[in-house]
Amino acid sequence: MLSSNHDILVTTPINQIKHAAREAAACIKHGGGYYFRKFARLPKLLRTGETKIFYVEDGYIRGFGVVTNTAWRGYMTDEVSGEEWGAGYYIAIPADTWTWIRPIPYKGFQGFRYWAGQKYEVVGNWLDPMPEAEG
Repeated sequence: MLSSNHDILVTTPINQIKHAAREAAACIKHGGGYYFRKFARLPKLLRTGETKIFYVEDGYIRGFGVVTNTAWRGYMTDEVSGEEWGAGYYIAIPADTWTWIRPIPYKGFQGFRYWAGQKYEVVGNWLDPMPEAEG
């Protein structure tokens, strides 16, 4: 498969990897839910219902979810940790849109990047365990 010109790439910071795993486990336990990502500004090419947001975690692009909603909020409370996030643009990704891909080596970074025309291979869905990186 190929990524579209609307697709973006972000990094899960090392200090948030365990939290992201707890968030995913909570969604699986409850049969669904949402993942959220905060941005200082929304990507101009972002299209709700179309844009896939790919995640770099631990040196690999691991998978993606589909952005279904965006909103500016003064704050948001994380349902898993109870942590309050500050003002910003938030995007919502339904947990059941999460798709694992064959891990692609990629160095982490801050902010976001467009990830257009890139090849990837789907290897699982949101209920499957994270695939191991080869090598």
